Amino acid sequence: MWPFPLGPAKSPVRGPSSGQPPSHRWRFHPQQLIPLGVLVPLLLLVGCDADALQSTFGPAGPVAEKQLLLFNVLLWAMVVTFVLVEGVLLYSVIRFRRRPGDALPAQVHGHTGLEIAWTIIPTILILILGIWSVITLFELEPPPASANTLEVTVTGHQWWWEFEYLDADGAGKLINTANELRVPVGRPVNLLLNSDDVIHSFWVPRLAGKVDVVPTRNNRMWFQGDEIGTFYGQCAEFCGIAHALMKFRVQVLSEADYMAWVDSYGQPPGTSEPMSPLAQQGQEIFQGTGGCLVCHTVNGTDDSAATAGRMLGFLGGGPIFPGPNLSDLATRTTIAAGLLDLNRENLRTWLNNPNDVKPGTRMAELALVYQKHSDGSTSLSPQEVSALIEYLLSLK
Repeated sequence: MWPFPLGPAKSPVRGPSSGQPPSHRWRFHPQQLIPLGVLVPLLLLVGCDADALQSTFGPAGPVAEKQLLLFNVLLWAMVVTFVLVEGVLLYSVIRFRRRPGDALPAQVHGHTGLEIAWTIIPTILILILGIWSVITLFELEPPPASANTLEVTVTGHQWWWEFEYLDADGAGKLINTANELRVPVGRPVNLLLNSDDVIHSFWVPRLAGKVDVVPTRNNRMWFQGDEIGTFYGQCAEFCGIAHALMKFRVQVLSEADYMAWVDSYGQPPGTSEPMSPLAQQGQEIFQGTGGCLVCHTVNGTDDSAATAGRMLGFLGGGPIFPGPNLSDLATRTTIAAGLLDLNRENLRTWLNNPNDVKPGTRMAELALVYQKHSDGSTSLSPQEVSALIEYLLSLK
């Protein structure tokens, strides 16, 4: 509710002596502006913070920089136009307001020169800004012609992101990972966007604008990270109960760090160092009684036929769904589509009851180990959960 009174004054203003009924005159209260004076600066501070994790005002690549330039030019052109027009209007209202005793002013038809001017000038301004906007959008459409461009296929699922590298190392190595997109600094990244269920929207504010991810249709976008660091993204199109929890991260790495990750991807557990007995027990649970292999892959890139079979099984009502590829899980920084930092405590929380962390998750809905208890908690014992955690942390 507005904290100060609005509306007509309590006491009516009497009409002239001719017997007209009293009229109500609107009274302005200066204190009515106080909430606006507090609210507007607060909104500007919150919405325009270039240091925020998902701010379009802190671009870190050429696509985001051009988009911000376009936004700023359009915004300030409109601000200047608004101030000029409203300034003239307010001046006219105050300067030429009717005063007691004033006679009826002279009636004029208009001013042809002024009318032509305030029609032509806005038209020219709109054409200039419109043409420049279209040119900028077309410039940002195709990725730069470069043999160094990294090609990645992005698939939106309810409610997580899949990233498939078609040639991660320049020698044809395929990589399939989830929710954390790793790219080398200074290299263009060309994304092919698709969905296997509903409409999603791929958005990393500091690197590029939003592009819808639509079933049965391939959309494209590109970006380039010019700063080493982590950039936060999320689905920007309502896609179901866990839409707000469908987050992801783009990690821009040095060329050496990126290639180190690519080279180590897909090595079976125990390759670099022997698996502990507890991790071996967890592997048996993952592949057997836990039923995790029904939805997840752990030994490299997903087979397209297996992924399609999982989706068909889900559509047929079976306890199966295309789950995130876990081959490089231990190298990630988060789990549950960016909701939790990756550590033993959070893994235990997630495995004990994923629906408490991410309501609506398919894991809690379909995995058999979560069907025995009405509260959605796992039927695995604490010892089995500990073994499963040990195994998952060996996946590099």
